[in-house]
Amino acid sequence: MGSAICSFKLSDIENAFNGRFKEQASSLSAWLPVLSSRVPEPRPGTCVNDTETLPDSVLNFIRSHPLMDSAVMHENHRPIFFKRDLIYTKLVVDKVKVDIGGAIMEYTIYYAGTNDGRIYKIMQWYHQKDEFSSILLDIFDVTPGESIQVIEICHITKVLYVASDYRVKQISLVMCSHRYDNCLRCVHDPYCGWDKDAHLCKPYTPGLLQDATNSTINICDSSTIRKKMLVTWGQSLHLGCFLTVPPVMTLQEVTWYHFSKEKGRYKIIYRSNKYIETAQNGLIILSINEGDAGLYDCLMGPSLLCSYNITVDSSRCTPPGKAKDYKKVYSDWCHEFERYKYSMKMWEQKQNVGNTLNFNKILILMRYLIAFFSEMHYITY
Repeated sequence: MGSAICSFKLSDIENAFNGRFKEQASSLSAWLPVLSSRVPEPRPGTCVNDTETLPDSVLNFIRSHPLMDSAVMHENHRPIFFKRDLIYTKLVVDKVKVDIGGAIMEYTIYYAGTNDGRIYKIMQWYHQKDEFSSILLDIFDVTPGESIQVIEICHITKVLYVASDYRVKQISLVMCSHRYDNCLRCVHDPYCGWDKDAHLCKPYTPGLLQDATNSTINICDSSTIRKKMLVTWGQSLHLGCFLTVPPVMTLQEVTWYHFSKEKGRYKIIYRSNKYIETAQNGLIILSINEGDAGLYDCLMGPSLLCSYNITVDSSRCTPPGKAKDYKKVYSDWCHEFERYKYSMKMWEQKQNVGNTLNFNKILILMRYLIAFFSEMHYITY
């Protein structure tokens, strides 16, 4: 079971209704075209001034011949969009014209409501050879669990009105910065464009980046900020492009690449003891060492989603080698301990808990720390 969105030409529909009728002589007979000589006048389907003047032969012919002989084919002989295990309930359409470097591109945007309260946003466009392509742009969770009963679109204000049996919602067609937080998703929406200077998705105007047809692979590479991170040797690190992966992108392949001085650029292969893929297509790196430093690029298909520049600080885990290094570490620990002791006392006062026993524990812990650093001092010298 599933649903499809199809388009038809009015001329094809008219030709089908002006063509031959189809009939079945008996329940055991095949359906065959009706000879033109057997079609009564006025021809069924044509307009008349007064339907009461129609003869019985015409009315009986209409009752017994509900089918036309020729089928009306889809435009370009295929549906615009098809989805299994889904039922579309309502459909509205919008037209968008965009000026891309002087060339006018026209897109048809379909908003299809479903029986589970979602709206599928589908874009269609034509190539130079009158062939069309279509792509699923977005999925909106509008009335969760409630079938969408009504969709109306206002082309002037660019607003969509959606209603179920229990609620009514208003949705802007031009969401841009409210919907897209990265360049790649922004440039694929014909209503929007990416401002590479402000790093913001805005309503489209000439000069902003846009690639609704996905014909320019590297359009967002220069707009992707490489996030710099300093990590400690031995820790684990999580890299990600999304807090939550948009539903429309869950079926697209996401790949991580690492570029290091020793190995060059290579694709990361997930394995449980080193690289783990998260549910949001992120990457977890376990037990980081010097070899894990370098650039990490996340690609969706051929397009760059996000990038990280990782520096591994291995010096923080090495023991002090000189007296001044030891004194610095000792001083840092003492200051940290004093802050901890003060915070502990303040917490006990707020909680109205007797602090005598806990303070004695702190003193014991302090003696252990002093003994520990004294031992380090002895070893260093």
